[in-house]
Amino acid sequence: MELVTIIFEVGVGIGVVLIGVAAVLLAVGALPLLRETRGLAADSRRVAVLAERELQPLLGHAREVAANAEVLSEDVAVKLDRLNDLMNALQHTLETVRITAGPGRVAFGSVESADAREDEPF
Repeated sequence: MELVTIIFEVGVGIGVVLIGVAAVLLAVGALPLLRETRGLAADSRRVAVLAERELQPLLGHAREVAANAEVLSEDVAVKLDRLNDLMNALQHTLETVRITAGPGRVAFGSVESADAREDEPF
């Protein structure tokens, strides 16, 4: 039985050594992957900082344009209301005013200027 125990303990020892070697090989194999992951994380941070820096002025301009568009639309609404009021007043005036014209010709006076002198050339 002692021989079986020794064989078992040697087998377990070899298994533990093999597991340790496999773990070390996995760690060594994972080092390039870890380096790449760190590089990707650094690149993503740089992209995020660059995007934030580039987008801030664009967002500011977009807010300004939106505010200007809102002001202009309010101005247009006010001017349209005024135009509507003017059109209503014109319609009311056209409905209430009567134009009467008498028959005959309108007599005009002389077409010569009172200041013109005959001795002056043109």
